[in-house]
Amino acid sequence: MWLLTENPWPVIIALSVVAVGAFMAWNTRGDNRLLIVVAIAVALAGGAWELERRIVTERERLESRVLDLRDAVQDKELFEVLGFFSDSELLLKGMATTGLAMVNFEDQIRVTALETTVTSEETLGETRFRANVSLSAVGFGSVGHQPTLWSLSWRKEADEWRIVKVRRFHPLSHKELPPLARKN
Repeated sequence: MWLLTENPWPVIIALSVVAVGAFMAWNTRGDNRLLIVVAIAVALAGGAWELERRIVTERERLESRVLDLRDAVQDKELFEVLGFFSDSELLLKGMATTGLAMVNFEDQIRVTALETTVTSEETLGETRFRANVSLSAVGFGSVGHQPTLWSLSWRKEADEWRIVKVRRFHPLSHKELPPLARKN
Protein backbone atom coordinates (compact mmCIF):
# COMPACT_ATOMS: atom_id res chain seq x y z
CA MET A 1 0.00 0.00 0.00
CA TRP A 2 2.89 2.38 0.76
CA LEU A 3 4.02 2.17 -2.86
CA LEU A 4 0.73 3.61 -4.08
CA THR A 5 0.23 6.24 -1.38
CA GLU A 6 3.72 7.76 -1.49
CA ASN A 7 4.64 7.34 -5.15
CA PRO A 8 2.23 5.77 -7.64
CA TRP A 9 4.49 6.30 -10.66
CA PRO A 10 6.23 2.88 -10.68
CA VAL A 11 2.83 1.15 -10.72
CA ILE A 12 1.44 3.54 -13.34
CA ILE A 13 4.50 3.08 -15.57
CA ALA A 14 4.35 -0.72 -15.25
CA LEU A 15 0.65 -0.73 -16.15
CA SER A 16 1.34 1.61 -19.06
CA VAL A 17 4.00 -0.79 -20.36
CA VAL A 18 1.46 -3.63 -20.12
CA ALA A 19 -1.14 -1.53 -21.95
CA VAL A 20 1.28 -0.57 -24.75
CA GLY A 21 2.50 -4.17 -25.08
CA ALA A 22 -1.06 -5.49 -25.25
CA PHE A 23 -1.99 -2.81 -27.79
CA MET A 24 0.99 -3.70 -29.98
CA ALA A 25 0.11 -7.40 -29.74
CA TRP A 26 -3.51 -6.59 -30.70
CA ASN A 27 -2.26 -4.53 -33.64
CA THR A 28 -0.22 -7.53 -34.85
CA ARG A 29 -2.65 -10.38 -34.07
CA GLY A 30 -6.01 -8.66 -34.22
CA ASP A 31 -7.20 -10.56 -31.11
CA ASN A 32 -9.89 -8.36 -29.50
CA ARG A 33 -9.29 -9.89 -26.05
CA LEU A 34 -6.05 -7.90 -25.96
CA LEU A 35 -8.08 -4.68 -26.11
CA ILE A 36 -9.74 -5.76 -22.87
CA VAL A 37 -6.26 -6.11 -21.33
CA VAL A 38 -5.43 -2.58 -22.57
CA ALA A 39 -8.63 -1.19 -21.04
CA ILE A 40 -8.05 -2.96 -17.70
CA ALA A 41 -4.41 -1.76 -17.50
CA VAL A 42 -5.44 1.83 -18.28
CA ALA A 43 -8.27 1.67 -15.71
CA LEU A 44 -5.91 0.29 -13.04
CA ALA A 45 -3.33 3.02 -13.77
CA GLY A 46 -6.05 5.65 -13.40
CA GLY A 47 -7.19 3.97 -10.18
CA ALA A 48 -3.64 4.03 -8.79
CA TRP A 49 -3.41 7.76 -9.55
CA GLU A 50 -6.76 8.49 -7.91
CA LEU A 51 -5.94 6.36 -4.84
CA GLU A 52 -2.68 8.24 -4.31
CA ARG A 53 -4.49 11.56 -4.67
CA ARG A 54 -7.14 10.65 -2.09
CA ILE A 55 -4.88 9.13 0.58
CA VAL A 56 -2.75 11.69 2.42
CA THR A 57 0.01 10.18 4.54
CA GLU A 58 1.49 11.73 7.69
CA ARG A 59 4.69 12.49 5.75
CA GLU A 60 2.65 14.44 3.19
CA ARG A 61 0.81 16.29 5.97
CA LEU A 62 4.13 17.23 7.56
CA GLU A 63 5.53 18.46 4.22
CA SER A 64 2.39 20.54 3.81
CA ARG A 65 2.93 22.05 7.27
CA VAL A 66 6.44 23.18 6.25
CA LEU A 67 5.04 24.93 3.17
CA ASP A 68 2.25 26.49 5.23
CA LEU A 69 4.87 27.71 7.72
CA ARG A 70 6.86 29.21 4.84
CA ASP A 71 3.76 31.08 3.64
CA ALA A 72 2.99 32.41 7.13
CA VAL A 73 6.60 33.57 7.60
CA GLN A 74 6.60 35.18 4.12
CA ASP A 75 3.41 37.10 5.01
CA LYS A 76 4.82 37.92 8.48
CA GLU A 77 1.62 36.63 10.10
CA LEU A 78 3.00 36.41 13.64
CA PHE A 79 0.05 34.67 15.30
CA GLU A 80 -0.19 32.15 12.48
CA VAL A 81 3.56 31.47 12.72
CA LEU A 82 3.35 31.03 16.50
CA GLY A 83 0.57 28.48 15.98
CA PHE A 84 3.09 26.15 14.32
CA PHE A 85 5.07 25.86 17.57
CA SER A 86 4.20 23.66 20.53
CA ASP A 87 2.63 25.58 23.41
CA SER A 88 5.36 24.12 25.64
CA GLU A 89 8.12 25.77 23.54
CA LEU A 90 7.96 29.39 24.69
CA LEU A 91 11.63 29.98 23.86
CA LEU A 92 11.03 28.96 20.23
CA LYS A 93 7.98 31.22 20.03
CA GLY A 94 10.09 34.11 21.35
CA MET A 95 12.82 33.34 18.83
CA ALA A 96 10.24 33.30 15.99
CA THR A 97 8.82 36.63 17.15
CA THR A 98 12.31 38.17 17.25
CA GLY A 99 13.27 36.72 13.87
CA LEU A 100 10.17 38.06 12.14
CA ALA A 101 10.74 41.52 13.64
CA MET A 102 14.37 41.57 12.43
CA VAL A 103 13.81 40.95 8.70
CA ASN A 104 11.91 42.11 5.64
CA PHE A 105 11.74 39.77 2.66
CA GLU A 106 12.71 41.20 -0.71
CA ASP A 107 11.43 38.21 -2.70
CA GLN A 108 9.62 34.91 -2.22
CA ILE A 109 11.04 32.32 0.18
CA ARG A 110 12.00 29.22 -1.80
CA VAL A 111 11.93 25.88 0.00
CA THR A 112 13.92 23.15 -1.73
CA ALA A 113 15.37 19.73 -0.91
CA LEU A 114 12.54 19.00 1.54
CA GLU A 115 13.10 15.67 3.30
CA THR A 116 10.59 14.31 5.78
CA THR A 117 10.78 11.43 8.24
CA VAL A 118 8.02 10.29 10.55
CA THR A 119 8.79 7.95 13.46
CA SER A 120 7.36 6.59 16.69
CA GLU A 121 3.93 5.53 15.51
CA GLU A 122 3.50 8.73 13.49
CA THR A 123 3.68 11.06 16.51
CA LEU A 124 7.22 12.42 15.96
CA GLY A 125 8.72 13.76 12.77
CA GLU A 126 11.62 15.69 11.35
CA THR A 127 11.88 17.89 8.29
CA ARG A 128 15.12 19.06 6.69
CA PHE A 129 15.05 21.64 3.95
CA ARG A 130 16.81 24.54 2.33
CA ALA A 131 15.13 27.95 2.49
CA ASN A 132 16.51 30.70 0.27
CA VAL A 133 15.46 34.34 0.13
CA SER A 134 16.81 37.85 -0.39
CA LEU A 135 16.12 39.99 2.64
CA SER A 136 16.95 43.10 4.56
CA ALA A 137 17.76 43.00 8.25
CA VAL A 138 17.03 45.74 10.77
CA GLY A 139 20.24 47.70 11.36
CA PHE A 140 22.05 46.15 8.36
CA GLY A 141 19.86 47.02 5.37
CA SER A 142 19.74 44.71 2.38
CA VAL A 143 21.90 41.65 2.98
CA GLY A 144 21.10 40.02 -0.36
CA HIS A 145 20.47 36.38 -1.06
CA GLN A 146 20.58 34.21 2.07
CA PRO A 147 20.76 30.43 1.58
CA THR A 148 19.88 28.50 4.74
CA LEU A 149 19.53 24.87 5.79
CA TRP A 150 17.02 23.96 8.52
CA SER A 151 15.96 20.96 10.54
CA LEU A 152 12.65 21.11 12.38
CA SER A 153 11.57 18.48 14.88
CA TRP A 154 7.80 18.02 15.11
CA ARG A 155 5.46 16.35 17.58
CA LYS A 156 1.83 15.56 16.93
CA GLU A 157 -0.29 17.36 19.52
CA ALA A 158 -4.09 17.24 19.44
CA ASP A 159 -3.96 15.78 15.91
CA GLU A 160 -1.81 18.70 14.64
CA TRP A 161 1.92 18.75 13.90
CA ARG A 162 3.77 21.27 16.12
CA ILE A 163 7.43 22.31 16.11
CA VAL A 164 9.39 21.31 19.24
CA LYS A 165 12.97 21.95 18.08
CA VAL A 166 14.63 24.21 15.50
CA ARG A 167 18.15 23.68 14.20
CA ARG A 168 19.96 25.72 11.54
CA PHE A 169 23.01 24.54 9.61
CA HIS A 170 25.55 26.08 7.29
CA PRO A 171 24.26 25.29 3.78
CA LEU A 172 27.61 23.90 2.59
CA SER A 173 29.52 22.58 5.62
CA HIS A 174 26.38 21.44 7.49
CA LYS A 175 27.90 22.84 10.69
CA GLU A 176 25.18 23.77 13.17
CA LEU A 177 24.59 27.51 13.59
CA PRO A 178 22.50 29.56 16.02
CA PRO A 179 19.06 30.00 14.41
CA LEU A 180 19.21 33.82 14.41
CA ALA A 181 22.89 34.22 13.43
CA ARG A 182 23.37 36.90 10.76
CA LYS A 183 26.08 35.08 8.81
CA ASN A 184 26.17 31.53 7.48
